[in-house]
Amino acid sequence: MASINGYAGKIAFIDLTTGKYTAKDLDPGVAEKYIGGAGLSAKITFDLLSGPDYEVLKKDPLAPLNPLIFAVGPLTGSPVPSSSRYSVCGISPLTGIWGESTSGGFFPAVMKRCGFDAVVITGKAKFPVYAAVLDGKVELKDAKAIWGKNTADTIDAVKKDLKDDAVRTACIGKAGENLVKYACVINDDGRAAGRCGFGALMGSKNLKALAVKGGQKVEYADSEQLAQISKDSLKNIHGGFAINFFHHYGTMCYTDMGMVLGDVPARYFTSTEFIAEDLTGRALKEHYPVENYGCAGCTIQCGRTTRATIDAKETRVDGPEYETVAAFGPLCGIVDLQPIVEASHIANLEGVDTISAGVCIAFLFYLVEQKLALDKIGNMLQGVALNDLTWGNRSSMVKLLRQIISRQGIGKLLGEGTRAMAKGLGVDPGLAAHVKGLEIPMHDPRAYLGQALSYMIACCGASHEKGDFFNIDADASSLMKVKRGDRFDISGREESVMYCQDIANVWDSAVICNFPHLNVTPMARMLKAATGIASLGTNNGLLKAGERATNAKRVISCKLGITRKDDALPSIVTRALKTGGTAGISIDLAKSLAVYYEKRGWDSEGIPMPEKLKELDI
Repeated sequence: MASINGYAGKIAFIDLTTGKYTAKDLDPGVAEKYIGGAGLSAKITFDLLSGPDYEVLKKDPLAPLNPLIFAVGPLTGSPVPSSSRYSVCGISPLTGIWGESTSGGFFPAVMKRCGFDAVVITGKAKFPVYAAVLDGKVELKDAKAIWGKNTADTIDAVKKDLKDDAVRTACIGKAGENLVKYACVINDDGRAAGRCGFGALMGSKNLKALAVKGGQKVEYADSEQLAQISKDSLKNIHGGFAINFFHHYGTMCYTDMGMVLGDVPARYFTSTEFIAEDLTGRALKEHYPVENYGCAGCTIQCGRTTRATIDAKETRVDGPEYETVAAFGPLCGIVDLQPIVEASHIANLEGVDTISAGVCIAFLFYLVEQKLALDKIGNMLQGVALNDLTWGNRSSMVKLLRQIISRQGIGKLLGEGTRAMAKGLGVDPGLAAHVKGLEIPMHDPRAYLGQALSYMIACCGASHEKGDFFNIDADASSLMKVKRGDRFDISGREESVMYCQDIANVWDSAVICNFPHLNVTPMARMLKAATGIASLGTNNGLLKAGERATNAKRVISCKLGITRKDDALPSIVTRALKTGGTAGISIDLAKSLAVYYEKRGWDSEGIPMPEKLKELDI
């Protein structure tokens, strides 16, 4: 086929059951409609799964037919700022619906030149393997010798096995091997496709890693124009207040600001007050040697490498990032950096989502504090006493994290997520801090009701990355068609939440980092220069592609049973707090949800109507 500007033009389909793979051409029409990355992955999933498949996946999301898709987009690894990102998608082992996550580092830029725009993996290998995708060729390699290794050792072992230090690897640790439902995929030194549990999906397929390398050149429709637009955008990015903070202090720059706003949850979403100055990026630099680093081609450099003493040995720790600090810190009543840094390192090495892990541990502390299900909890405990499951107990937090990874003691239940915890312990399901099974991130819904609505309806459950509306009302971002307003009132602005989600879908399909918050117009110009596709070069065309991705993902989840009842926040985060930055704010967004459905062209159950699907050609 003729090459497609901005793309490799090929998709690799690997069947682990047979050990064979096929390469198929990327349909230019599909590229135009879904762009790439997560959008393309939704289209591939939609085409692969039939009615009976959905029935199988309803019962077992870890069924071998579940497609695991690694994908890049036309802007991945390009001159566009912060563009070294890739997506990992499929039916989430944690939620049982559409799931997706993205990650940065150097792996994405290398994958972009391996010869494929997406690698689609189905089936289950008879024994542990890893997939090597090198310069347009695919080979399954024996991974029995590296099964059981942590992610850092796995990456080193793959390089040694392939005799090539230039190879980049995305892999799982023990959490994925042990099928922890929120195990994640780790690439490079600690970059994580963290959410939705795709590490568990890899583990269920006996797939230890995906290794990539390639020297294939990507042809752009107008390289000179793409470079100029990217250069102009870089000037705007570096002039941003938030970006400068990210560079100097990493994402932890937000901890104290977020606490003042009531946006950082503490003590399992029952408070937003804690000694924030001890958990900022500045505090990290004051207590530890910290180095900046960035993903390939990124000048923001929000990444941190922290040197800390762990188990009496000096250790280089990737991070910690804000979400990790908040989840293992104030959410668990901890305001000491040392156990948080240690927990972050453990999570990176063994591949586990720090958000879900922290929320599950904090949920356990909360239940003990409230004297709920104590007998059941006590019967599951190993190596930790019931009296030690208290706010601020750093030792218990780290022990529980290790038990989650190993699926030992009560860690076996915690590794299933908060929804399963509530059911297994027989407590009020409204106490489980999740939406559709995905744990709520470290942005309290009461702080920004636009974010609360976004959590309710986001494509994969509660994710702050699939429509980060807190940035809008915090005056940290300005996006086309998105209106700022009172952060405690979203009425009349429901369409703004829609547009924010659609633009996030464009970023995740392109695939680029969302930190620069590139607006629609420069994004359209970049995609036109990269691909030459006329429709992607207009604001309306680009937003239509984002809307199409939103609806395609929703259709997949609806086929898996999602209805209006699932578009809801749990009571633990809707009732008003008495103090803090959100004092007196409770959440009831039923009317806004109905308006959102109407504006989306969805019926009263939240299912996209036939007319909308026809309009979007889904």
